[in-house]
Amino acid sequence: MDMEVLGKRIRERRKHAGLSQMDVAKQTGIIQGDLSLLERGKKHALWVDTLERLADTLGCSLDYLAGRTDDPSPHKRPRTRKATPVG
Repeated sequence: MDMEVLGKRIRERRKHAGLSQMDVAKQTGIIQGDLSLLERGKKHALWVDTLERLADTLGCSLDYLAGRTDDPSPHKRPRTRKATPVG
Protein backbone atom coordinates (compact mmCIF):
# COMPACT_ATOMS: atom_id res chain seq x y z
CA MET A 1 0.00 0.00 0.00
CA ASP A 2 1.28 3.44 -0.90
CA MET A 3 1.39 5.28 2.44
CA GLU A 4 1.51 8.69 0.73
CA VAL A 5 -1.76 7.97 -1.08
CA LEU A 6 -3.28 6.73 2.19
CA GLY A 7 -2.19 9.87 4.03
CA LYS A 8 -3.44 12.19 1.30
CA ARG A 9 -6.84 10.50 1.25
CA ILE A 10 -7.18 10.50 5.03
CA ARG A 11 -6.43 14.23 5.08
CA GLU A 12 -8.84 14.96 2.21
CA ARG A 13 -11.70 13.01 3.80
CA ARG A 14 -11.04 14.54 7.22
CA LYS A 15 -11.15 18.06 5.82
CA HIS A 16 -14.20 17.25 3.69
CA ALA A 17 -15.97 16.12 6.88
CA GLY A 18 -14.89 19.32 8.67
CA LEU A 19 -12.97 17.40 11.31
CA SER A 20 -9.69 18.28 12.99
CA GLN A 21 -6.98 15.71 13.58
CA MET A 22 -7.95 15.75 17.24
CA ASP A 23 -11.61 15.04 16.36
CA VAL A 24 -10.62 12.02 14.27
CA ALA A 25 -8.16 10.86 16.93
CA LYS A 26 -10.86 10.94 19.60
CA GLN A 27 -13.42 9.15 17.43
CA THR A 28 -11.03 6.41 16.32
CA GLY A 29 -8.84 5.98 19.39
CA ILE A 30 -5.72 6.85 17.39
CA ILE A 31 -3.08 9.07 18.93
CA GLN A 32 -3.18 12.49 17.23
CA GLY A 33 0.57 12.38 16.60
CA ASP A 34 0.19 9.04 14.78
CA LEU A 35 -2.63 10.49 12.70
CA SER A 36 -0.36 13.39 11.75
CA LEU A 37 2.35 10.92 10.71
CA LEU A 38 -0.21 8.96 8.68
CA GLU A 39 -1.40 12.05 6.84
CA ARG A 40 2.18 12.94 5.93
CA GLY A 41 2.94 9.41 4.73
CA LYS A 42 5.56 8.96 7.44
CA LYS A 43 3.99 6.05 9.32
CA HIS A 44 4.96 2.75 7.75
CA ALA A 45 2.93 0.22 9.72
CA LEU A 46 -0.76 0.17 10.45
CA TRP A 47 -3.21 -2.35 11.90
CA VAL A 48 -6.22 -3.29 9.79
CA ASP A 49 -8.62 -2.47 12.62
CA THR A 50 -7.13 1.04 12.69
CA LEU A 51 -7.87 1.41 8.98
CA GLU A 52 -11.42 0.17 9.56
CA ARG A 53 -12.01 2.75 12.29
CA LEU A 54 -10.62 5.50 10.05
CA ALA A 55 -12.80 4.45 7.11
CA ASP A 56 -15.90 4.34 9.33
CA THR A 57 -15.17 7.73 10.89
CA LEU A 58 -14.37 9.34 7.52
CA GLY A 59 -17.37 7.76 5.77
CA CYS A 60 -15.44 5.94 3.07
CA SER A 61 -14.32 2.46 2.10
CA LEU A 62 -11.04 0.77 2.98
CA ASP A 63 -10.38 0.34 -0.73
CA TYR A 64 -10.63 4.10 -1.22
CA LEU A 65 -8.19 4.85 1.61
CA ALA A 66 -5.76 2.23 0.28
CA GLY A 67 -5.90 3.70 -3.23
CA ARG A 68 -7.57 0.65 -4.78
CA THR A 69 -10.54 2.68 -6.03
CA ASP A 70 -11.32 6.34 -6.63
CA ASP A 71 -14.87 5.92 -5.33
CA PRO A 72 -14.92 6.99 -1.67
CA SER A 73 -18.45 5.77 -0.93
CA PRO A 74 -18.55 2.95 1.59
CA HIS A 75 -19.67 -0.30 0.03
CA LYS A 76 -22.25 -2.32 1.84
CA ARG A 77 -21.78 -6.03 2.04
CA PRO A 78 -24.21 -7.96 -0.12
CA ARG A 79 -27.01 -9.62 1.74
CA THR A 80 -26.50 -13.30 2.28
CA ARG A 81 -28.82 -15.47 0.25
CA LYS A 82 -31.19 -17.70 2.09
CA ALA A 83 -31.35 -21.28 0.96
CA THR A 84 -34.49 -22.25 -0.87
CA PRO A 85 -36.32 -25.06 0.90
CA VAL A 86 -36.09 -28.34 -0.96
CA GLY A 87 -38.95 -30.79 -1.11
